[in-house]
Order: sequence, then C-alpha cells, then structure tokens
Amino acid sequence: MGHRDEAADDAVFRKVSRRLNWFLFLLLAVNFLDRTNIGFAALTMNKALALNATTFGFAISAFSLAYVVCEIPSNLALERFGARVWITRIMVTWGLAAAACAFATGASGLIVLRMAVGVAEAGFVPGVVLYLTYWYPQFHRARAQANFMIAQPIAVAGGSIISGLILGLDGTFGVAGWRWLFLLEGVPAIILGVVVYFYLTDRPADSAWLAPGERARVVAAVRADAEAREAVGGLTGPVWRMCVSRNMLLISFAYMTLLANYSAAAYWLPQIVRGMTAPGTPYWMTGLISAIPPLATACVLPLWSARSDKARERYWHSIIPMVIGAGGWIGSGMVASAPLQMLGLTVGGVFSTAVWSLFFAMPSAVLPRQAHAVGIAFMNTIGMCGTALSPLIIGFLRDRTGGFSAPMIFVGCLLLAGAAVMLLVPRRLLVGDGAGAPGSVKLTAR
Repeated sequence: MGHRDEAADDAVFRKVSRRLNWFLFLLLAVNFLDRTNIGFAALTMNKALALNATTFGFAISAFSLAYVVCEIPSNLALERFGARVWITRIMVTWGLAAAACAFATGASGLIVLRMAVGVAEAGFVPGVVLYLTYWYPQFHRARAQANFMIAQPIAVAGGSIISGLILGLDGTFGVAGWRWLFLLEGVPAIILGVVVYFYLTDRPADSAWLAPGERARVVAAVRADAEAREAVGGLTGPVWRMCVSRNMLLISFAYMTLLANYSAAAYWLPQIVRGMTAPGTPYWMTGLISAIPPLATACVLPLWSARSDKARERYWHSIIPMVIGAGGWIGSGMVASAPLQMLGLTVGGVFSTAVWSLFFAMPSAVLPRQAHAVGIAFMNTIGMCGTALSPLIIGFLRDRTGGFSAPMIFVGCLLLAGAAVMLLVPRRLLVGDGAGAPGSVKLTAR
C-alpha cells in the first residue's frame, strides 16, 4: 500500500467523530437505560408481582434469549436496508416494547414483554459497531467504539439516579413507581428512533457533510485497511465457517464472560446495594450508591481504549483487566464489610467493562471484510448467552444461599475463565500491525 498522509487522515476522522460520536453515544445511553431499568424496578416490582430471585432472573434471561435468536438476522438486515432505516426500526419498536412492560400483571406477562423487548432491540449494539466499520479503519476504531461504549457506564450511572427518583413517584395518579419507570424511560427511544432516520448517513460516500476530498479519503482509508488484511491470505470459504473458526470461538467465549459480568452488575447491583444499606434508605440514595461503579468505569474506558490503539495491542490490554476484575468480584463476595464489598464491585465493574470496545475491534482484525457483519453479530450473540445464563444462575444461588456472596464469587470465577481462554488466542493476531493495521496481519483458519 502506498504512503498515506496520517495527519490528514486524523483530521478527517476527527470530523467524522464530531458528527457521529455524540449521537451514537446518546442512542446507546437510551438503549442501556431501557435494558437495565428492570434492575431498579425489581426493588418494588418483585413484591408487587410475587417474583422470587429465580423468576426475576428468568425474566432477564427471556430478554437475552430473544435477543440471541434475532441478532444475526438483524445485523444482516442492517447491511441490506441501511443503518438509517434499520436503526430507526429497532429503536421505535424497542421503545414501545419497553414502555409496555409497565402493564405487566404477573410473572408470565413480564417474561413475555421482556422477550418482546429483546426481539425488538436485537442487533442494535452490533449493528452500530458494524456501522462504525464503514467509517473507520482498524486503528481509529477502538477509540470510536470507546466513545460509543462509554455510554453504557454513564447510562447505568445516570439511570441509577434517575430510576431511584422515578421510583419515588409511587402512587402518583394511582400508578406504582416501577410502572412509571418503564413508561417514562421507554419514550426517549421512540423519539430518537425517528431522529436517526434524518441524522445518520448510511455510508461515507453518501455524506453531504463531508467535502468531496474528505469523503474520498475516508473511503480510501477504510478500503485500504480491508484490502491489506485480505491480501495476505488466510480465512477463506463460507462466512459461517470463518465465524466458527477456533480464534473467533475463543474470543466470543471470553466476551460472553464479560457480558455475564455486565448482567450481574446492571441487573442485580440495586438489590445488592439495597441489602448493604439500612432499612428505609430512600430509593434515590440507593441509586446514588449504585452509580459509583459505572461512573468509575466511564473515566477508565476511553483512556484504556486509547492506550490500546496507541500501543497497537489488544492481547494483554484485554487479559490483564479481566483478571483484575475477577479479583474484584471474588473479593467482594468474600468480605462482610459493606465499604469493601462496594470497592470490590467497583473494581470488578471497571476492569471488565473497560475492555468492551477492544473486543468489538477483534472480529475485524481476524476476519476478512465480507465476514464483518456476521462476525460481529456472532460474537455478540455468543456474548448474549452470558446474559441469558448468568441471571438464572445468580437468581438460583441467591434463593439457595439467601445472599449475594456466592453469586459474586461465581461471576468472578467466570471472568477468570474468560481470561484463561483469551490466553489461547494467538498473540500475533492482537498485537502490533497484526491487530488489524495494514501490512503484516496473519490471518489463520485455526
């Protein structure tokens, strides 16, 4: 490949980021707010609907199972119909389904409605990650994805505080606080879904907000990045076979342990914090304390992603935080002191979530361009299995032991297993130019 003007590339990609990052951040923040607000609703909803921890865990898993089934078809549909149309469809339908959870009258109704949210929302996160591959070459991508992914901890933090306040509306106009929670937090997705259609541009070549030379530079950089990785040879054959190659399976399993960790923190943290605090503590205070781990994560995630991009290294930047995060969860489950438990939960949440954006950059490092859409969705589908299984296991352990110590240790051990599996991925694929930069990547069909 010929020499490229890196300074000019950086300038145009900064312009792309100014256009896309804030908006995609807002979309993901609303997404995670609607996905995780059931954790706060549980503080009063579980009693109102007569749910034990196991049944509540099943309601969470129902969402994830529906998401898993529909995710890859949704990502393929985004490639076919374009990001504007498909993301608009996703957001409007998930907003309607999320708000409809306010009308649940029992366990079965809640489970069906959460499945509807999963069907509607399926493909949103991997769809946006795929969308970013249209706009950025590999070593601009983790930073762009970090700017998008940072919405997750910020949404959980802000959502914890907002949800705690909304629960305080209990009884307003005769409506329970948890019902207000679903109703009020479902509306923004519907509104933003409509905005998506008018704001997003499907591909760089279609962007009226870039000058002709800038459009050409973005298109050339993305094409050159893809061609350089594919020109050296490697994975060939049907797309599905590439996605179930040894390295993709290993990466996907490790990512599954990260999502199991996220599921534990997002859905169960309000109940864990509620158990730490004195009886009668206001819900807004529970929300404020629950916001500590995601706020810390929001500070670390962009810095860690930028460090990985600068070092051109994904391997140890993924494994080391996973081990530290596992120690936080296990330590939290082994101590009785509430402050030490909170410290462990914060360490666990920060160091596991900080590597999310790195994992979303990996499929495009080990797969050729034609497999990106399915590869990203495949990894996220396997990952969502973690959010389907871990709530069931955590709920079962919570009911059997009467506390959250055993569930926290389980989550930590699962994260350790993910780090161990990442050690089996050939380091050359995730280090230096081999992590996707043009020039020396060696793709293997192992």
